[in-house]
Amino acid sequence: MTTARQPGRPAGSASVRKGERATSLRYRMMALARTRENVISLGRGDPDLDTPAGIIEGGLDRFAGLATDPVRGLLSLREGIARRYASERGVTIDPATEIAITNGAQEGLFLAMLALVDPGDRVACQDPRYSSYDQAIGIAGGDIVPIPTGGDRPFHLGADDLRTHARGAKVLVFVNPSNPTGSCVGPEGVRGLASAARELGLVVLADEIYEDIVFGEAPFLSFLAADSSRERTVVLSGFSKAYAMTGFRVGYLIGPPAFIDAVEALKSTTSGPCPAFSQYTALAALDARPDPRQAYLGVYRRRRRALIDGFTRLGIPHGPHGGGLFMWADVSRFGMDAETFCYRLLDEAGVLMFPGNSFGDRWRSWVRVSLLAPEAQIREAMDRIGGFVDTIDGPVHVNPDVTSGS
Repeated sequence: MTTARQPGRPAGSASVRKGERATSLRYRMMALARTRENVISLGRGDPDLDTPAGIIEGGLDRFAGLATDPVRGLLSLREGIARRYASERGVTIDPATEIAITNGAQEGLFLAMLALVDPGDRVACQDPRYSSYDQAIGIAGGDIVPIPTGGDRPFHLGADDLRTHARGAKVLVFVNPSNPTGSCVGPEGVRGLASAARELGLVVLADEIYEDIVFGEAPFLSFLAADSSRERTVVLSGFSKAYAMTGFRVGYLIGPPAFIDAVEALKSTTSGPCPAFSQYTALAALDARPDPRQAYLGVYRRRRRALIDGFTRLGIPHGPHGGGLFMWADVSRFGMDAETFCYRLLDEAGVLMFPGNSFGDRWRSWVRVSLLAPEAQIREAMDRIGGFVDTIDGPVHVNPDVTSGS
């Protein structure tokens, strides 16, 4: 149920403030970590791997012939993205009218909300969720409708969840795989969500930035490829996660032509085109041989195993992890809220992770832990956590069945 808006407050202001509080908590913790020595960071979500040198060199080679840079992005890059979707997702996209290149996926998120949401519109979102969504929805004047996850189907969003919680909403935000939980909805689940969204008349913003970091056996299904969903779907993605290109700031939006026209109009009066060199480097990434994505996935798979092994050894339950760069762990048995746990862990053991309440008020017993440190550091971090929890409740007794999933 949406809270009544206070007189005199602009639409969406509560969502903006809520998102700002959550985001500032994470940044305060990162700032504190920088004042400490020998901290192992399992917090922030920027890949720690290097962009392949061949991709950077390819960007430089292509950059030499620059002429003009349209606001919606270089046509050659949009054509490359369209080819990738045709070959890997089975989806035909018109690069001229259905793709816009953005200054990172973060800008894409804000542009999408401004193009889709009018003041007072209801936007349904998974709970927990990345707090930038609160800010983007709030800036557009929207009201957030949280969809609780967890319980019998830990952190998976299902079609019945939409029918129960999203009636009357205009837009559904669907992040798959999820940040912060690592839940990944498989093909049948995506098709079910698409059917329910169509039944309810929802426009779907599918955030698929982690689409190439999936650990299960089932192939990833883009929302664009789900039956009968194309005309009501916008996809948000980019190059930062799959290609370790965070600093290049190249994201993109795929959607109906009228939506892309609206995004272009907004972008032309705010940030303008994405930097040309960054776009040419993204094009080089699409053409890179060998493709670095599988090698990166192998690195993340080994790190994921190290985290799961550590959680099992320490008796810390975690949510099922199907994809993305984060795991979601339950620290309720240590007798303190997650924020206190994280501050003490940083201060006493030199390990940074983020408390669950920075992703939603309900999650004060959970923490988000990232895969973005070398495997040896992850194993050392788990040893440090073990020493820390020993001081709280005595030596840990191993229980190999304690995890909620692997």
